[in-house]
Amino acid sequence: MIEVKGANGERLLFDGASVAKFRHDGLQEVARNPVSTYRSIDVRLRPGKRGRPDTYEVLLAMASFMSLTVGVDQKPQLDEFVAAIGGRSRPAVVDD
Repeated sequence: MIEVKGANGERLLFDGASVAKFRHDGLQEVARNPVSTYRSIDVRLRPGKRGRPDTYEVLLAMASFMSLTVGVDQKPQLDEFVAAIGGRSRPAVVDD
């Protein structure tokens, strides 16, 4: 299992067969899609302004769209997630 923790208690969980999005610190599952519906993933670096830290904006297109804002401290987990979910095609990872 690969878990990417985002801002505001949101997270993405990849268990090999599906991807689930949770809210409220993992207490509420809001979406679950089988891996077979994977279309693309887009990760963009958003530089912090006015003293705020840098973040990554993740947009995952499957049967439904899932988005997540991830802190730079979660970059290793995010890279692992992108490699695992996008193994069949090259995902777009952009460091603007």
